[in-house]
Amino acid sequence: MLIVAVHDVSVAELGGATWLLRRLDDLGVRRRVLKVVPGIGIDDRTAQAELAAHLRDEVTGGTEIVLHGWMHRSSGPPRGPWFDRWRATAVAEGSAEFMGIDEQEAGRRLRLGRSWLRDILGLEPNGFCPPAWLAPPGFDGALLAAGFRYSIGFSGLRELRTGQRIVLPPAGYMGAGPGQERLIRLVGLAAGPLAGLV
Repeated sequence: MLIVAVHDVSVAELGGATWLLRRLDDLGVRRRVLKVVPGIGIDDRTAQAELAAHLRDEVTGGTEIVLHGWMHRSSGPPRGPWFDRWRATAVAEGSAEFMGIDEQEAGRRLRLGRSWLRDILGLEPNGFCPPAWLAPPGFDGALLAAGFRYSIGFSGLRELRTGQRIVLPPAGYMGAGPGQERLIRLVGLAAGPLAGLV
């Protein structure tokens, strides 16, 4: 089964996301997940209303909406294991929003995002995908406290209450540099044989 995930759906990226979603419609691809970043352009009421209208149309068609951070921007030096700090600095290019903030601020941003989706779209989102697929140790507690049921990582999904993991091999195009695109293909190839075993 193919599920198409569209990242960084926000006021700033609405034109590109809308174009991509229309191409998916043309191909008959309806199983999709939109990873929404509501805090970008939060003061532009007209643009926010346009984003909300597009998201409502998608939800009506069966699209899953996942919170993908509040601003999708780093807010301080990353914390956590050295490899994650390196990824946040060298690879994520300033987008690992939750790596540089404390638990209280993380909880505030998660609540803001859930409130936006609830108040604007009438949704209670179940899923969260951290920007750049990076979150500090212990982040699951903040997700559970904010009401999320699952978290999406680079190559899979984790049910927060049970810890059950489902491997979902990544494939596709990120719009990043050639090095990152090659890395995604390699990880997808490596994770492919594991799909369905977890």
